[in-house]
Amino acid sequence: MRRGLIAALLTSLLVVTAACGSSDSTDSSGSSDKATKSAEATAPAKQKTSTIDAVKVAGDLGKKPTVTFDKPFSVASTQSKVIKEGSGAKLAEGQEVVVDYVGINGRDSKEFDSSWKNGGPTSFGLAKGKLINGFVTGLVGKPVGSRVLITIPPKDGYGANGQPQAGIKGTDSLVFVIDVKKAYKPLSKAEGTKVTPPKGLPTVKTDAKDIPTAITIPKGATAPKKLVSQPLIKGKGPKVTAKQTINMHYMAVNWRTGKPFDSSWQRGSYENLPLTRTPVKGLTAGLVGQTVGSRVLLVLPPDQGFGQALPQTDVKKTDTVVFVVDILGAN
Repeated sequence: MRRGLIAALLTSLLVVTAACGSSDSTDSSGSSDKATKSAEATAPAKQKTSTIDAVKVAGDLGKKPTVTFDKPFSVASTQSKVIKEGSGAKLAEGQEVVVDYVGINGRDSKEFDSSWKNGGPTSFGLAKGKLINGFVTGLVGKPVGSRVLITIPPKDGYGANGQPQAGIKGTDSLVFVIDVKKAYKPLSKAEGTKVTPPKGLPTVKTDAKDIPTAITIPKGATAPKKLVSQPLIKGKGPKVTAKQTINMHYMAVNWRTGKPFDSSWQRGSYENLPLTRTPVKGLTAGLVGQTVGSRVLLVLPPDQGFGQALPQTDVKKTDTVVFVVDILGAN
């Protein structure tokens, strides 16, 4: 799955996301079969498989668990078990979930990712393609408020390619313990009262379903020197705060050239933006205080933008960039 250029720059790249790896059996390059054969050739000749019952989890709900098992640990299929059951509604695919979690490599029992280490709970879209398949399979149907243990084989994790940056090989099984804190369904697009913006700003074209398809820079206009944050639709939800992660659809255009360089709508999947972690100051400054359900036009001068040239685009370090953002949810 191709990760959006801006999303990769704006958000912390968490290992459980499917952005830099995939558990799909095929990919666009057609090289999956070769990779699988290569991985099989280098796999241990007699790798014993186990079950989820071989993993022991200790510790209080809400605190980082202690996870123990005999290594190397390997499973043939995704297995999940509720360690401590919550009283909330059961999770469904397509929801946004807020979790704490720790991920451990079954081969060497080393931790490769943890929200407790990263500074706090993390928000995910619970859907295959956004997360590794085993993570989704293991969580769907579990009650909110639960602590869940999931064991995942390579085919439901990162496949034959593994995840080298996390030290995960193509033959490694994964162990996760997840505390499910919250679940909700984000909006599909902005909803609320339309706002007439002042003259002289970029204009946003939408399709028959009111989805933004283009941003037009006013001819001959000089880019603003200060951040512009202009609602186009005023949502009726709560105000966004600086410590939240927002679910958003967006389109981005270079003011200098008028060319679009990224769009989550074109990819067909919204993105999550942790406002405390993005290096793009103008996004945090322009979205904090706006309400969920809003559509916001943002004009970011260079000192509020990326602070660098963006690869594979025409955006320079000195360029002003324009966003239109739909705020679909916040947690």
